[in-house]
Amino acid sequence: MSPRRRGAGDQASRPRNTPLLIIFATVVVDLIGFGIVLPILPLWAERFGASPTEIGVLTAVYSLMQFLFAPFWGRLSDRIGRRPVILITLVGSAVSALWIGLAGALWMLFAARILNGISGASYSTAQAYVADVTTREERARGMGMIGAAFGVGFILGPALGAVFSLISPEAPFFAAAALAALNALVAWRLLPESLRPDSAHTPRSRLDLVRRALASRAMAPYIWLSFVATLAFAAMESTFALLGKHRFGYDETRMALLFVVVGVAAAVGQGFLVGRLVDRHGERPVMIAGLAGTALGLGLLAAAQNLAVLLVALVILGVLSGLAFATVTALISKAGGDHEQGGVLGVTASVSAAARIAGPLLGGVLFDHVAPGAPMAAGAALTALCLAGAAWIARGQGAGHPAPAESGRRSSGSEVP
Repeated sequence: MSPRRRGAGDQASRPRNTPLLIIFATVVVDLIGFGIVLPILPLWAERFGASPTEIGVLTAVYSLMQFLFAPFWGRLSDRIGRRPVILITLVGSAVSALWIGLAGALWMLFAARILNGISGASYSTAQAYVADVTTREERARGMGMIGAAFGVGFILGPALGAVFSLISPEAPFFAAAALAALNALVAWRLLPESLRPDSAHTPRSRLDLVRRALASRAMAPYIWLSFVATLAFAAMESTFALLGKHRFGYDETRMALLFVVVGVAAAVGQGFLVGRLVDRHGERPVMIAGLAGTALGLGLLAAAQNLAVLLVALVILGVLSGLAFATVTALISKAGGDHEQGGVLGVTASVSAAARIAGPLLGGVLFDHVAPGAPMAAGAALTALCLAGAAWIARGQGAGHPAPAESGRRSSGSEVP
């Protein structure tokens, strides 16, 4: 079944970068809504009597839904097109944010987060959209733009959340719902389909895609790196608001502003640095530098006892983690076949979601039973392990196997072996 294409003649006359800019804008607005909710959700859950461990579970259930649904959305987008999948999930985001704001009990928060996780699993579809509209040489830069969308979302989202939280505790969630609904309407009007009719196909089963991806010598090492790095980051991310409250006495507004700092740093790293650095040095060295900086930032965050150290840690973490995740995603994308980008990136998103299930659970338990900084310290140790693995992979591939980035310059469509 071919995806429905709207105005093919008009699309042919569009400037080359127009679809990339439109998907960037769509993802930015989606992530502004996400950024409104994320910093204040743990504190909102505390109002319903949730413990740090329960807050970790609340975060994990979102990721569980991503784990289950990311391959589904990716495979569906390979069959019917990226555009309808993105539109469906934007509507789901609007409904879930509204539900969180209307929640009257903790179980309602969990139900809303389940729906939010299902609709949030479309991130891999946006990555597949980027893969559709970029060449292999441009892939890291394109993935960096999607990563930069996270940065912009974390600049504007928490700032807006801080403003709306002054109105009422529920107002940020209602604002996120309205923004998601508006985004769906604008995307329905402006977002073109990226999947070519000759690329649409009946995708492989989820189990077959997972098996082939994890058996691929070119792809599997980077998928496992993504898993461990995401696990480390998620353990920190899910408990950071609690760290700010219990160690520094920060409220929702101040925590939202700290997320703005992370967003600015991530936007600089992924929006401006990653493309230039990859052009000069290649994906693997940039990935290794990014992992080293992520480990350093998490370690500083664990040890921070004053605002100055906290800000330095957040800037390092925002810039360098952005470099790491953008390059890992680009390497995975290049190792996959051109007609399976949605499925391959869906598998990757599913593996990352598995890490986001375990990470908040680990972070909540460590925060509850060890120390407020323990989730960040554990994240630093895991990222250091990741760094050692990345160096070993780079040495092994450099010795006898070209990296996907390098082989991609000689081949127009490598397949998963």
